Amino acid sequence: MCGMRILGINNFNSQLTFKERPKGEKIKEFQDTCNEAFDYLGIENRAIILHGSCFPSNGPDIGVGTPYSKAAEDLTKELMMYGFNAIQLGPSGEISSFDISPYASKVFAKNPLFIDPKELTSPEYAEILSKETYDNITDLSKVKGKNYNYSNFLEAFENMDIALEEAYTTFKNKLKVGEPNALKLNKEFSQFKEKSKDWLVNDGIFKVLSKMNGTDDFTKWENQLDADLILRMEKGDKEAVKRYNQIVNRSKDKIEKNSFTQFLIDKQIKENKEFRDKNHFTYINDLLVGCSKADVWANREAFLDGYAIGCLYGGKENSPQAWDLPVLNPKRLFKNDGSLDVAGEFLKKKLMSALEYCETVRIDHAMGLVDPWIYEKNSVYESNGVIRSIKGDYISNMYHVDSEGNYRKILEKIILPTLKEKGVDTSNVVWEDLGSQSGVFQEIYKHKYNLPGISQLEWCKAENARYENTSLITSHDSPPTMHLDLNSFDKDYLSGFLIPDPAKAKENKEFKQTISNNPIELVMAKFVELFRSSKNIQLSFADFFAIEKRYNVPGEKNDTNWKLRMNNNYIDTYYKNLSSEKPTAPNIPELLSRAVQAKIDMAVAKKNDKSPQEADALRERLNREANPLIKHLQDLAAFLKRPEPVDDNLDIAA
Repeated sequence: MCGMRILGINNFNSQLTFKERPKGEKIKEFQDTCNEAFDYLGIENRAIILHGSCFPSNGPDIGVGTPYSKAAEDLTKELMMYGFNAIQLGPSGEISSFDISPYASKVFAKNPLFIDPKELTSPEYAEILSKETYDNITDLSKVKGKNYNYSNFLEAFENMDIALEEAYTTFKNKLKVGEPNALKLNKEFSQFKEKSKDWLVNDGIFKVLSKMNGTDDFTKWENQLDADLILRMEKGDKEAVKRYNQIVNRSKDKIEKNSFTQFLIDKQIKENKEFRDKNHFTYINDLLVGCSKADVWANREAFLDGYAIGCLYGGKENSPQAWDLPVLNPKRLFKNDGSLDVAGEFLKKKLMSALEYCETVRIDHAMGLVDPWIYEKNSVYESNGVIRSIKGDYISNMYHVDSEGNYRKILEKIILPTLKEKGVDTSNVVWEDLGSQSGVFQEIYKHKYNLPGISQLEWCKAENARYENTSLITSHDSPPTMHLDLNSFDKDYLSGFLIPDPAKAKENKEFKQTISNNPIELVMAKFVELFRSSKNIQLSFADFFAIEKRYNVPGEKNDTNWKLRMNNNYIDTYYKNLSSEKPTAPNIPELLSRAVQAKIDMAVAKKNDKSPQEADALRERLNREANPLIKHLQDLAAFLKRPEPVDDNLDIAA
């Protein structure tokens, strides 16, 4: 094992299998003990931030990950072993090759890149994809010695197009001859088309027109009738109706193929949910504040012409941010009788779609559902990446835009009733309230409805975190914790918060010295702080698996944004890291044991301020009660630190 440590964590051959990981009954022991610790700490929802394309595979894949594969199920089981019960996904809508950001994805159409093509070779899917084609479009990751990989989106789009072309053609051919499995699949397909009829055909038409025009930006299409097609058709324009029917008839097979593609991803999402329901594991969908150009094209009257959502600050040199996200039309949110108008109906359907197969949601940019900062799209002047001039304001200050104050009613009349209708507790929703906050937002969101928010421990302290909040150190937009400005962390606070018992003054002093001199120990202290913060916590996949790479840099265009993903050998590298001399991956049982002790010490410290005698009695009782749990956690932590036995015949450096 000494030779392995000399090589370092990034130099291991990825083909090795690390043997000293929990197996058999040990898995249940880990899960039960970690769950008991999280319950003791009062942490109900424990999520890993992991967007769909970042998932690993168990072998070959098309170039990106999927949260609906067997590999995703294996990862779920691994996370459950350490007491985690949720994954915070990114938006799950379809993306285009023009923009791979999940925050530019569609609202209703799901991402076909998340289809697991291996399933299409199975009898349940009527073997609509041949094993030969599957082998040709998939490749085993060749990344060695690393616990991360990068998605290849261009290759993935091409591979999935090949797979879906064959799958659809084979499906039709098998239907013609009455193949039983194909007939069964077709019955499910028909049911899907019926439930999705409000958007499905229009989505297929948009794809046809986008290909004709060479762009999915309908504002740049040469044919204005096509750009305004749905808008004019809904107003009874005969020319538009004729054009719509013409496209449907001419491109019937392409539109049907798109519908079949959406059916396949819907079926796999549903199957994954059945697995998660059995294991009481939650997927948190990301309700993006914006939507795609396809959604705007199909719902033009729901949106405000000439305006976009942005942010007052946070851009380069702290200038405003022009997000170019569509704004719901305030005048079309509600009808005169108070019922939902087209914009309100769109928003409700958007939330319902996000919750269809996910147990709860992350409300992206909650400000955008109360009082968004919007700007005139043609007013932006930018120089060297900095917005020098822009005409914008909070919508509450724009009487000419929202004269009825309808945006103030969105939470009360749309979001909260829809969550209640779907049986979602608002305290289990991830309310992303970071960024600029207007007075109107504070008044409605904070004071009227008292909704929770985000406690990002990169900037705030756990002792100030509201219990109902979602606490995290880093998000999908942050560097890994190890790469933050560690000098900004308050060591006095951390030592006082984690070892507050006056009887442990010496231990407190030694701990402060340790975290001041050892960056790894300082980061681990931040993880312990996280476990002492809120009812809901989140840990980025980069932090959990000690991946020292960044997933996204906001506002920056680079070659790696949105591409970081877990490698196939993530389990081996994770356990090798934990058993190394200087582990950078969090040893969850060890951190939990420290958090449990910190909770006891805090209770004692608070009692000591009033009665030292009562504090002594409380210390003795709480330590006695929690000692079996702490001891069990420490034993499991030690198990993870055990080195793997050396095989003298194995050439580790090969």
